Formats: sequence, structure tokens, C-alpha cells
Amino acid sequence: MEKWTAPVLARLNDKAPAFNFTADDVIGMQEMCGYETVLRGSSAFCSTDLFSPDEWLSFEYSEDIFYHYAVGYGNELSGPIGFPWVNETLNLLSADKASQDLYISFTHRELPPTVLVAMGLFNNSEFGGANINSTFPLNQINYNRAWVSSYVLPFLTNIAIERMNCSSSYGYENVTDPFYRVLVNQSPQTLPGCSDGPLESCSSQGLQSYLSEREAMFGDFCEKCNTSSKYDNGTNVVSFYTNSQNGTTVGKK
Repeated sequence: MEKWTAPVLARLNDKAPAFNFTADDVIGMQEMCGYETVLRGSSAFCSTDLFSPDEWLSFEYSEDIFYHYAVGYGNELSGPIGFPWVNETLNLLSADKASQDLYISFTHRELPPTVLVAMGLFNNSEFGGANINSTFPLNQINYNRAWVSSYVLPFLTNIAIERMNCSSSYGYENVTDPFYRVLVNQSPQTLPGCSDGPLESCSSQGLQSYLSEREAMFGDFCEKCNTSSKYDNGTNVVSFYTNSQNGTTVGKK
């Protein structure tokens, strides 16, 4: 942020020397672009006359670095925080007879990126094997990165997991088991290590292997988050979808 805002500050302070702009002011104005656009339909802060396209790309990279270390692959707790939801949701969808056709979760905007980490999506080092943090250099932009704010967290994030019957697809006519597909902000994503179905969806058998691998990596939420130091009822399992004793009713309506 200090690197790329320097010429911006020089320009703004030349135009309004009495204000004494700081790097935080620049970031604040660019963040206001998103908030005002959502609330009011447009924002003067979005103008490329105020910030050039390259400056917007630099702002995006700053946000990518922040979310990488806060709730992304740069934080070792991201996977354990996101995995319980992934595990429970996929278990619900893979049950022989689901009690509902649709399960909906709402949460804070910073939590979905941890789910993406638990799933192994948007991983900068998936094919390179490099140290994940080295893929985010602080002195230049990595334009080839997979973890990009406009993909991962454009403003809010929508993650959908679909259970599909593909028996009418060419090559899968005799397969009665369901297949599974993940969409992030309506864009289909391929689960790493599980793309043996139509259009790189995940088969039922592949899903179990995939879940076992992710559980081995991220399954112990209580240990990683040290819940025993604060709570005596910590759990690694999300149960509120199926537990009718927690103040909610689960079932078709």
C-alpha cells in the first residue's frame, strides 16, 4: 500500500494541499466506491479520473494480500474454520434421502473465504507447489495469482453446492449415483482431486475420498482454535441443520 499510493498521494495533495491526504484516505475512498455503488447505484469515487485503472488493480492486490493473511491461505486457521460447514453441507447433500431440497446459510462476509480454503479453491500454489505466502510478493503485483478479491469476495460471496442427476448426459447414461458441483458467485469451480464427472463435477465415490482428504487437513477445529481454553462444549461438527433442539425447526415447508 505504501508503495503504490505514493504517487497517488502526491497527485491528490497537489490538488488539495490543505487536506494532507494519507494512504488510509486513498484506501477509504476506494472502499467507498464499492459501498456507495451497492447503496446508491453509483459512486464518484469509482471514477477513473480520480484513480487510474492501474491504481485500481493495485488496490485490488492490496485487498488480496489482506484477505490472504486474514482469512485465506496465509492463515493456518482458515481451513479449520471453514471445514465444518463444508463437511456438513456435503454430508447433507450426499445422504440417500435428504430431508430438504434446499439448505441456505447466511454468515459474515469474512467467513466464506475460509470455506474456499477448506475446499482448496483459488489456491495460488495448487500446481506449483511453492510456499503459499511467496505467491504474494509485497514489492510487485503477482498478476498470475488465483486468489483475487474480485473472484473470491467481490462485495459479498455466494457459494453454492449442487447435487445433480447426470444420467441423461452422454457417457453417463447408466450412472444413477449423483454428481456434485460447486459454484462461487455463479461461476462453476473444479474441486481439486475430484473432477471425474460431467463438466469436471465430482462423483459420489470421488466426493467421499475428497472429504476424507480435506478432513485430514482441516478436520480438528477444536484443537486448531484451542476451544477447550474457553469452552467445555466445543465440537468439530456443525449440527444445526439437523438438530431440532437448538431453537430451530429443520424440515420441508
